Amino acid sequence: MPDYPSINRTALIVKPLKPYWDWANSIEDGVPREQKNFNSTEMDTTVYLIPDLDPTEVNDHIEAMFPEIFEGELEAWWTNEKDWPKNRTFAMFKEWFDVSVSSLVYDTVEEDLVKE
Repeated sequence: MPDYPSINRTALIVKPLKPYWDWANSIEDGVPREQKNFNSTEMDTTVYLIPDLDPTEVNDHIEAMFPEIFEGELEAWWTNEKDWPKNRTFAMFKEWFDVSVSSLVYDTVEEDLVKE
């Protein structure tokens, strides 16, 4: 084990998949389509810290909070909600994003955490 303190959180690592990039490329933002070619290699993943849950509870927690994660990922790319996909479901979320779970989260920094 690392010599760092663990924190009482589980990390969700959210990576956009092809449907997300298809949507991002379809936005009418003034950039000519031939100049657009956004894909997952050009963007970082997002990490969401959730409570330190029993592994059997994690999927239920993801399903409960997927609307907020989905909106956060859309807003990170494009803030005009009228261009966001409508009727976002959990099935759609799973098609648009790969979610990895890490129950071991270590703090390697000596400074206090700052919430913004």
